[in-house]
Amino acid sequence: MSRYDAYIFDVQGTLMDFYTPVFDALANFFGSEENSVPIGDLVRAWRRDYFSRVASLDQSAAHWSPVQDAYTAGLDAVSKALNVPIDPAHHAELAQAWKRLTPWPDVPEGLQKIRQDAVAATLSNTDMSTMVQLSRTHQLEWDAVLTAEVFGAFKPEPFVYERTCRYLGVEPGQAAMVASHPYDLRAARAVGLATVFVYRPYEFGCIDDAVNDAEGEFDHWVDDIRSIP
Repeated sequence: MSRYDAYIFDVQGTLMDFYTPVFDALANFFGSEENSVPIGDLVRAWRRDYFSRVASLDQSAAHWSPVQDAYTAGLDAVSKALNVPIDPAHHAELAQAWKRLTPWPDVPEGLQKIRQDAVAATLSNTDMSTMVQLSRTHQLEWDAVLTAEVFGAFKPEPFVYERTCRYLGVEPGQAAMVASHPYDLRAARAVGLATVFVYRPYEFGCIDDAVNDAEGEFDHWVDDIRSIP
């Protein structure tokens, strides 16, 4: 029996591996030059740029700037910063890799287990179209698919978590936010949700860059969503 009535999942990094498909897309693009290009550093810098870029966007439900555009613009910035020349004509094509994420091995079975007696929903900062595409591609079943685009605001805005609970018909104390990113869990906790930290040691391709809850800050720690209480 699940401890909570609803489980609300972050997607990029928590449920899906973004590093491998983005790395592979860049490696394929550079071809024989791959060994001379710091591709891992480029992927990590691109992800960091995404966080800073979306934080500065003035979004609303009526006037939504696609997250995919932020990835496209970000590649220009990080490639210049790392002195890795990429023709701007290829930026949008390479940014499509962020729509081809792959689930971590534990995810399909873990979601099925949770949905046996609780509600499972996404709450991602990605675009709705991307979330729908990823769910269909990997045959992931949800009780609700929610993203920042629905709310016209990105996590960690407090009302995003509050309204998600309202849409799911649960009080915050009956729900748990599941994520591998402390900022996400802290924001959810601030409005009353329980927190499940998911340790993904290779989220950024290198265990040295992994984020962990070493201090036991959150309610639960798992490294496999099949172990979520």
